[in-house]
Amino acid sequence: MMDTILNLGLNDQSVEALAKRTNNPRFAYDSYRRLIQMFGNVVLDVEKSVFEEIFDAKSTRRRPSSTRP
Repeated sequence: MMDTILNLGLNDQSVEALAKRTNNPRFAYDSYRRLIQMFGNVVLDVEKSVFEEIFDAKSTRRRPSSTRP
């Protein structure tokens, strides 16, 4: 089965426009993150776990201390 890279048209400028147009920055930047992760995995052969480790570390740092495990 062939892998497909979604959201290929996103870049720094278009993701900002998408965030404004949808009034949903989280959606826009999550779409951009997924593009970078898919491209890295499919095209550059970067293991998904590399991206997951970085994402987990960032999301843990951003989560309020009262909700951390």
